[in-house]
Amino acid sequence: MIEKPGKDWIDVDLTWAAAEYQKFVEAALRLKGLPAVEKRDLLDGRTVYFMFFNQSLRTRSSFHTGLAKMGGHAVHLDPGSGIYLPALPGQEIPYVTERVSDVARVLSEFGDAIAIRMYGEPSGWVYGSANEFINEFGRHAGIPVINMECDRFHPCQALADVMTMKERVGDLKRRKLTISWAYSGSWHKPVAVPQSLLLAAAKMGMDITVAHPPGFDLDPAVVAAARGFAADSDSSIRITNDFADGVTDADFVYAKSWCSLEHLPTNRSEAVDEEGMTKLFEQARDWCVDDRTMALARESVGYLHCLPADRDQEVTPSVIDGPQSLIYQQAGNRMHGQNAIMTMLMNPAGLA
Repeated sequence: MIEKPGKDWIDVDLTWAAAEYQKFVEAALRLKGLPAVEKRDLLDGRTVYFMFFNQSLRTRSSFHTGLAKMGGHAVHLDPGSGIYLPALPGQEIPYVTERVSDVARVLSEFGDAIAIRMYGEPSGWVYGSANEFINEFGRHAGIPVINMECDRFHPCQALADVMTMKERVGDLKRRKLTISWAYSGSWHKPVAVPQSLLLAAAKMGMDITVAHPPGFDLDPAVVAAARGFAADSDSSIRITNDFADGVTDADFVYAKSWCSLEHLPTNRSEAVDEEGMTKLFEQARDWCVDDRTMALARESVGYLHCLPADRDQEVTPSVIDGPQSLIYQQAGNRMHGQNAIMTMLMNPAGLA
């Protein structure tokens, strides 16, 4: 049985020790390999409340499908339409919002877990505010709270990423992972995916290169934490502003777009510096993963992307649809990894 280090799955990439995380990855892969008949009652009678403040294909469908296959029941709560909009103190509007602490406590009387996705516009693009919102649910809920992506972390995606890489090569110790920025015609993408992946891969002992143009630095606190995990696992992290240098000799290339933290507002009364953000993006249009890019990596390289991908901007069709692409295996592992998360939180005895 896997002992869960905490009640929730919110900041696990930052807070879990490497040994705990590695053990959980193995448990998730074991659960994936079990026959469907052995999983169909793992969450029998459990109800999970889902709140999506952002659009979703993989997260919504993988969570709902996985829960149903294990005997559980999903209740979708539409913030601001189907329910009053949950709000933090100081952000409340009479008869429009309901304080997060009240929502969390009420749902805890009915169900077994709460899952939330929030980043970007719903939190005013103030970096860290969506993460604080989800953690506020965690502080007041008597049932587990799951972070389905916020503005700091995407721990469900990182788990699927690590599972996919392990299935590809086995032991990830000292394998070379490149986490690279890539150009997109839209700046509206948080830093959650690269930050969670950086932390998770460091815990797995991978040698990591973070490549991005100037102005796209990740959260210094997250990078510092990742360096600590890397030091403990005798691995390495380096950062480069050179795209070609970043992907050279990589075992895995994970290239996607993310916004510049420098141009986000510091409070809700401010706006995103869209002019500055767009200028940074347009200066780096050549950061696109194509066949020439992949030729710099190792012959056995695997290409990864969390999806949705901006084709012919972040990546060319020849790469994303080619034999080196692992994107659909990644997407499939979203369900299997989240099945393990939900089982650990609501029926830990089910993870042998």
